[in-house]
Amino acid sequence: MPVKVFKFTQSALNEIKVPTKEEKIIKCRDIIQRNLLWIISYTGFRRFYLGINIGGIYYKIKIGDSPI
Repeated sequence: MPVKVFKFTQSALNEIKVPTKEEKIIKCRDIIQRNLLWIISYTGFRRFYLGINIGGIYYKIKIGDSPI
C-alpha cells in the first residue's frame, strides 16, 4: 500500500477522506517531520504515530488520536 507524503497542515488533513472498506487504511507521512505518520482506517479512526527504525527493527508508536 503506497504512503501519501505531503506537508501536514490543517487544510491538507481535512481534505483526506475516510477510505472504503476495501481500501482498509490510508497511510500519510509528513514532509517536515519524517517520522510522523497519520493513519486513517475505514471505521473513521484517525491516529498519529511515530515511526522509527532502531537496530533494523521498525517500530510504530501511537502518539494519539486526531482531533479532526
